[in-house]
Amino acid sequence: MSAISKGAIAAAMLAGFTSIGANSAASEPSKTFKPLHGISVHVGSKHAVGYYQAEGGVCELTLVVGEEPGTEEVLAVTPARFRASVKAGQHVRFDTGEGKELAFYCGPAATAMSVETMQQTAYTPAAH
Repeated sequence: MSAISKGAIAAAMLAGFTSIGANSAASEPSKTFKPLHGISVHVGSKHAVGYYQAEGGVCELTLVVGEEPGTEEVLAVTPARFRASVKAGQHVRFDTGEGKELAFYCGPAATAMSVETMQQTAYTPAAH
């Protein structure tokens, strides 16, 4: 194998490892959806459903989060509705209360949104 081939293989492996590290906080692949198309996400004991409307390049997101329904149980907690205005190219995160959060990203010109389930990690600022 030539030195160029070995270098290309090493570069490809390094790029793969770098992308794995960058996405390590995501617990599931992202889901993409269009305006007024519903999304359903299961996160532990929580279930979230929502949609968004595109208005002036902004994703107007509506999300309802509640406990995952059992087979014959009556829900003890009322689901909560959240609304957020997310500018194109930006994101908003919702904490599920179980160590995970839902990250919603607004695409260019608000033509699509994507959602990822993220694992929350502890942050400790550096000592001065």
